[in-house]
Amino acid sequence: MRSVVFVIAALVSLGIVAGSAWAFLLRDADERARRSNLLPTDLTLGPRPAFDVAPPCRNPLTPDEPLRLWIGGDSLAGTLGPALGQLAAETGVVLPTFDYHTSSGLSSPSFFDWPERAAEEIERVDPEVVVFIIGANDTGVVRDEPTNDDGVPEWRDTYGRLVDQMLDLFTDDGRSVYWVGSPTLRDDRKNRAVEQVNDVARERFSERNDATFVDAYDLFSDDGEYTPTRPGVDGDDVRVRTNDGIHFTPAGGELLATYVFAYIDEHCDVERQAVEDRDQPVRQSPGSGEVPGSDDEPASTTQPPTTATTATTAPPSTTTSPPTTIISTPLVAL
Repeated sequence: MRSVVFVIAALVSLGIVAGSAWAFLLRDADERARRSNLLPTDLTLGPRPAFDVAPPCRNPLTPDEPLRLWIGGDSLAGTLGPALGQLAAETGVVLPTFDYHTSSGLSSPSFFDWPERAAEEIERVDPEVVVFIIGANDTGVVRDEPTNDDGVPEWRDTYGRLVDQMLDLFTDDGRSVYWVGSPTLRDDRKNRAVEQVNDVARERFSERNDATFVDAYDLFSDDGEYTPTRPGVDGDDVRVRTNDGIHFTPAGGELLATYVFAYIDEHCDVERQAVEDRDQPVRQSPGSGEVPGSDDEPASTTQPPTTATTATTAPPSTTTSPPTTIISTPLVAL
């Protein structure tokens, strides 16, 4: 059985009541540290719904009846999806599917209609757990004017309704939902805007008890500012963001995947039910990676690092021949 390391987090994250701490469960911690040179054990989980009122997770989970996980979002999901998918699939009791669409957001449905796409994916995959990363392409909605009667910019109400629309869709039928906010962006103006976009989403979550907001902004920041690196296990910096100042490197994708998986594991008790040598396939949705409004082939995804040997894929920005729909072998770094 794969090793499981329990780490009691002693640090308190932004938004957690002072003095409280969360147990952070990591699987194969030594192996992951060697693979990515990251040390995510200093992280703490942020606020989430009380599990006595949140939808319960199906139990037991088995390789023949695995937990159905769907990971979707903008191009950042093109790295998070395979990384989280592989991490979850290796337990043998989670069947992951990922679906990403470059340049998509909630504020431009004429470019890409996420409610429509998500409804199709829910019907097709019937997920029990949803992970959705969005917001980096919604910075254009941020405006100081006009304001409502309370002096609040109207875009906040408009964008909040878009968030509610997606949450209502995702949480229908008792699904567990983890909404991942945008990470920091290198461009100062967009970074300030995405912080406000995240803030609106976080406000909507504060009014609900059926979904969890996962803060990627703090995870990929240095005192609230963009940083392309994080300290590794040997004290040296590890690059977690690509040169464009937006996307994740394979190590960055794995860091976020490890963080999100901890939430899922806490709720669904995945690791305790893991079955060795019964890895599930990591599936990519039909049409995932295609540039909206074009006939381009799906872009290949940057995959998380591993020590195994298999074919190498191209980074998210390329438009090479489409990858296989089912990723059933370990993935490698470029």
